[in-house]
Amino acid sequence: MAKKKLSHTAKILQKLLDGETLISSDVFASNTNQYFGQIKDQGIELIEWNDPTEGKHLKRRLNMSEKNIERAEAYLNKLLGKTNADGDQS
Repeated sequence: MAKKKLSHTAKILQKLLDGETLISSDVFASNTNQYFGQIKDQGIELIEWNDPTEGKHLKRRLNMSEKNIERAEAYLNKLLGKTNADGDQS
């Protein structure tokens, strides 16, 4: 069975859950800011800031509160097809 290819959103979310800080240029895809927007649209909080000495891109990391991590893990499972429409584990 072929390994399922991860979406850009799933890859970004996995890196954020691993504690990485990301900027849009870390992801090699067109319009990468849309993926951060998709994550935030799920109620997942990202901490965003800009360091003017390092360029114009926002840096982003996951708010590591317990509830936010649960939301992020649930959305990642949904993206990976590990939950059904009701959110239950398949």
